[in-house]
Amino acid sequence: MLRVLGVELEIRRLAKASREDVYASKRDYQEIVIKKTLELRFKEHSAPRMVLSHSPNGSNVSDFYGFGAYVFVPSDVRVAIQLMVGGTTLAERTYELVRGWNRLGLATQSPGDDQIKVSLDFSKPLERISLWGVNAGSARLPKAVLDKSPTVSSLNSPFICPETLYLDHSVSVAIDIVAEESADLRTQPSQGRTIETKKCSYCQRMLPINSAKLGSLAFHKHNAKRTKHQNECRACKKWRINDSFNPQRTTDQLHESSVITRERSVLLREPEILQRIKDRHGGAGLKSIVWEHFGRRCFRCRAPLKLSEVELDHTRPLAYLWPIDEHATCLCSECNNLKKDKFPCDVYNEKQLRELSELTGLSLMQLTTRDVNEVELRRIMTNIEDFAHHWSARTFNATARKVNEIRPTVDLAEVLRKKNPALHAMLLLELKRRPEETTA
Repeated sequence: MLRVLGVELEIRRLAKASREDVYASKRDYQEIVIKKTLELRFKEHSAPRMVLSHSPNGSNVSDFYGFGAYVFVPSDVRVAIQLMVGGTTLAERTYELVRGWNRLGLATQSPGDDQIKVSLDFSKPLERISLWGVNAGSARLPKAVLDKSPTVSSLNSPFICPETLYLDHSVSVAIDIVAEESADLRTQPSQGRTIETKKCSYCQRMLPINSAKLGSLAFHKHNAKRTKHQNECRACKKWRINDSFNPQRTTDQLHESSVITRERSVLLREPEILQRIKDRHGGAGLKSIVWEHFGRRCFRCRAPLKLSEVELDHTRPLAYLWPIDEHATCLCSECNNLKKDKFPCDVYNEKQLRELSELTGLSLMQLTTRDVNEVELRRIMTNIEDFAHHWSARTFNATARKVNEIRPTVDLAEVLRKKNPALHAMLLLELKRRPEETTA
């Protein structure tokens, strides 16, 4: 076996957070530390296989066991992961990786003290990959997580795995690579590309971020922060903040989100669009039309769906002023939650984008461009006072923030201030009120 120690060339990038963040510790959680990763090279013309091994040796501290890693691939590829004891597969999962850094994770029930092997089988030839935070072991769940009585299914949620296993991801590879079983491994490991890491304000782990693709690794994005990422990792955000510290506020936030979505839908005339589609298709609703067009399957995970299970995705996000129409995508609930208000190019690989183009009728350029709907943006700016009157203050603010994210020179609040200073002042006053007061 080949034991690989983490390579840790650190370059500290100062990006100080404001001290308004309220945590028990006074440490700074907006400092980026850049580290060198591990690179593996493979023989040409064959799909590589990598096998890793881990022996618990009595180190199990919970009922769950898991594997986690961050992998850089030079092109889109599928990877199948298996956790095995002897010849028995304990758990398996397939990921569609996109060019760049990707998160991998898989949880299962604890296998006891038996030796675990983790296999990664790639679907096509790759010359090289870079690895960071490759680790496996007993899930070290904090009390805040254990109090929620987690299940294997909840730990395997794509939104929080592998972070939710609370493994150490501070070195490149923390378990053994089984060289003799890793097919087509061409050379000894070497230093690979760099990766950005930052500390979680709750679990204190150093975990990766990607400034080129915000929110894609261990932290959700937060545009107001210096690193453009939240202080707490995905897992701590889920278990220790959203589910623990302020459940009433979480309910308010969910209500607020639904109000914003509903108001955007109405003001962007989605009800009218849906009715016109129904009239054109002899009474058939958009959900039925898209469901049939996508072969009654979720586009992303390919799971067969009943009509009642279908969730229509706008394809291009409503948050950026793209209303629902016949370009919608058929998704299951889990994949729709993963997609949220992301652009297609931030969710799907190149092959998927080409297929989506054929299915929706949107060009590849339309699917790979991150932009707001110019037609609707001009309509809002022309009728800014009407929108400010009919939208809640939080809907107006959320929309203005999204528009400004893509178009930094466009400030809807400033447009409103110039046209109607009194209405602008009322909007600011309304925003200072509690969420439940403005969304009830």
